Amino acid sequence: MSYAIAGLALLAAVTLVNALLTVAVSRRWRTMMAPAPAAAAPGPPALAVQEGDRAPAFTLHTPVGEVSASTLAGRPALICFLRPDCGPTRESLPGIQRWAEANAPSGGRLVAVISGQPAEAGPLLEAVGPLTELTAAEPPDGPVAGVFGVRHHPSFVLLDADGTVAGTGIGQGSLPALDLLTA
Repeated sequence: MSYAIAGLALLAAVTLVNALLTVAVSRRWRTMMAPAPAAAAPGPPALAVQEGDRAPAFTLHTPVGEVSASTLAGRPALICFLRPDCGPTRESLPGIQRWAEANAPSGGRLVAVISGQPAEAGPLLEAVGPLTELTAAEPPDGPVAGVFGVRHHPSFVLLDADGTVAGTGIGQGSLPALDLLTA
């Protein structure tokens, strides 16, 4: 009789473990079969700022001090969001240089925000260093890139003298102001 009781107890324990595993597998299957979260909006990538918007509040810590929307006020500015390991970033450097050379004499400011740690951003900082002192490296998805909604590189925001966004671009060749030379 004791073997029968032990067998029934073992059968009950195996049945309970089986039920628990079945519930766990069912829950896991339901989460895997749930509809995927909504994808990003269709269409080309966009920044959080658009032409005609006021420049958002931001503070970028550069070797020569802090840069903000208020310190750029009164003159046109081109804010470039660049990434060291990005081919289109390297291809856009001649256009950035042409813009800087054409606009610096009239007070235009070039701001370069490098996405990455300072050690990996070094060569790109050296490349844009002769064009502007207003350079800084910030972590990927850093605070300034977040304010402007940068998710792709290179990205550009052109501000006019009163702090209004005059144009935006994502990708090499995406900002006509780089080809037109002046803001």
